[in-house]
Amino acid sequence: MKVFVYVVAASKNPNNVECVVPFEVNNDIIFFGPCKKRLRENFYEWYLKNSPNGEKDVPSEDLYVIGLNGSNSRKERKIIWVGKILKILTFEKAYHICSSDKRFKKMMQRQDSPLYLEPIYDSGKTFIGYKLRSTEHEKNDEWILDVIKKRNYPNVEIDLKNKAIILRNPSKRKEIFLGDCCFLCENIFFAKGKGIDIDKEILNIFKKAQPNKSGIDNYAIFGLRKDDSVDGLTGNYQEISGKLAKKMVVTVTKKAIKIGHTRGSLKEDTFYRDKCR
Repeated sequence: MKVFVYVVAASKNPNNVECVVPFEVNNDIIFFGPCKKRLRENFYEWYLKNSPNGEKDVPSEDLYVIGLNGSNSRKERKIIWVGKILKILTFEKAYHICSSDKRFKKMMQRQDSPLYLEPIYDSGKTFIGYKLRSTEHEKNDEWILDVIKKRNYPNVEIDLKNKAIILRNPSKRKEIFLGDCCFLCENIFFAKGKGIDIDKEILNIFKKAQPNKSGIDNYAIFGLRKDDSVDGLTGNYQEISGKLAKKMVVTVTKKAIKIGHTRGSLKEDTFYRDKCR
């Protein structure tokens, strides 16, 4: 089991998710992407780079994402969403799945849809790139470097007028679109009025998972930088694995049940049958 924890910088409220990434599709599904480029690049390398169809089902691997609210003047930090990764997809594959499934209709129709890329094909129906279909990450052309590492690939044409990235050589796709990764997650928790407190039990897990970090508390959950400022792991994430990961999932899901916002297949009696020590 692995848990990937990060700060949702765009959502500073500790009791509500106030951005479109992650996006709660319904009581069962959370869509995640674009955001956390480094995390998605790693998952692309691990699961999609050698995939023949741009899709990987991973429900049995017990991979979880936990998001905490961004920094705020109250110095209050809570868990605002938890998802179990079920599918890892390229944006091309996600576009075709979500545009043909009525469950995703509202997400797809939003002006700021988190599924912000639409695939482009040539006359022979070969994938040759993406075009921007949403205002998400539109500012300063952020969307470009969200899916590719640099702008000056010799085999890439960036069409700013039409907001498109075109591959001159489609066979180079897997060498260029290194951030071409998004997730469909089981909806374990999505804050709507109350986040999950970083209490002593959760804080102790963070401390054990980061033994070399100093200054960890219920706001500085990733510790302090050398200048004693709070480390928010900007652009990065903390991976927790093994027994600590299992304990984290058990703990936050039990707390989500008490809040009354838990979804998906995890039930309270599961945790009393299989306690973590």
